[in-house]
Amino acid sequence: MHVLHVTPYFPPTWAYGGIPRIVDGLSRALVRQGVQVTVLTTDALDAERRVDLPRRRDHHGVQVVTVPNLSNRVAYRHQLFLPWGGARALRGLAGVDLVHLHGHRHLLNNVAVAWARGRGLPYVLTANGTLLRHERKVGVKLLWDLAVAGHVPRGAARCVAVSAADVAQHLQAGLPADRVARIPNGLDLGEFEALPPRGTFRAAHGLGRRPLVAYLGQVSPRKGVDHLVAAFADGALGDAVLVVGGNDMGGLAAARARGPAPDAVRFVGLLEGPERLALLADADVLVYPSTAEVFGLVPFEGLLCGVPVVVGEDCGCGELIAEAGAGLLVRHGDVAGLRARIRTLLSDRVAAGAMVARGRRYVAEHLGFDRVAAAHAALYARILDEERRA
Repeated sequence: MHVLHVTPYFPPTWAYGGIPRIVDGLSRALVRQGVQVTVLTTDALDAERRVDLPRRRDHHGVQVVTVPNLSNRVAYRHQLFLPWGGARALRGLAGVDLVHLHGHRHLLNNVAVAWARGRGLPYVLTANGTLLRHERKVGVKLLWDLAVAGHVPRGAARCVAVSAADVAQHLQAGLPADRVARIPNGLDLGEFEALPPRGTFRAAHGLGRRPLVAYLGQVSPRKGVDHLVAAFADGALGDAVLVVGGNDMGGLAAARARGPAPDAVRFVGLLEGPERLALLADADVLVYPSTAEVFGLVPFEGLLCGVPVVVGEDCGCGELIAEAGAGLLVRHGDVAGLRARIRTLLSDRVAAGAMVARGRRYVAEHLGFDRVAAAHAALYARILDEERRA
């Protein structure tokens, strides 16, 4: 079986959040299970730089084909990817059986769907939270769906939802229930086997032995970072320090405006590689107060690093955290609730440790990429069998 994965961003594009990490891990796990995988992507890296790698390369057994964007600044600031040469790159591919699209409303999907339809190939879409029109530029997204991308979800052989919350979003969007398959996102468990020594992040940032509360992820309006910052106002959490690690996606100004004294909150920008793991390994509490998020990898990464978590109750990760008994939930925007839950986890380390242990078991049993890839491979095989019978 040969599957073409289509994503506007692929490692090392960490500035774009979880999708690059998800597609990378899934693709490599599929290769380990005997599936031939090609990835079509763009050279997006961040607002200023392009990926400086060969246009065609081998990545742990995954064949990666990269096409340039006309403007990576436009891609980063407005999520408008304008791939150049995508159709030409696809013409060189042979033997593809199925196409898997990642993310919604980017033109690389349109290129791939037209190519797949021309060859009678089925395709799968994993929107990963981008299916509904929410948060920003809702009117623009409506026009885009009407004129450019509305046909993409409707034409998919299956849409993959990563949580029950995501299933609900697909049904809300009008997709038939029998064309929605629920498969969670995965994690690379091996990445967390050798963590940076405890104290590495604290020493690098002069944090001493103060209680360390962390947020890791993009700083956009629905992530709730402004509410988390407000929870630290007026010394309400004693000498605890909040470290916000993430690139600004339109929410940093609001977060800074809610900020207390500079000593209580540190904005450290995008963290990559070992520095990202060092923050998680040193944190006493990890807070992910997002809303309307269909999954969210960061709380599970935190659990694998040994840090107890507080997460938004209406998120996909919240439903799994609750199922596993692996953390505390909070309503989006509830500043007092955030304070109370942070205090609980800082003060009751026995209970916090038990939550972490349950969470690590849950991740190992359900969210490793090998298990998730096997579920995807079975879905692909089922779709191809349906195509043969049709």
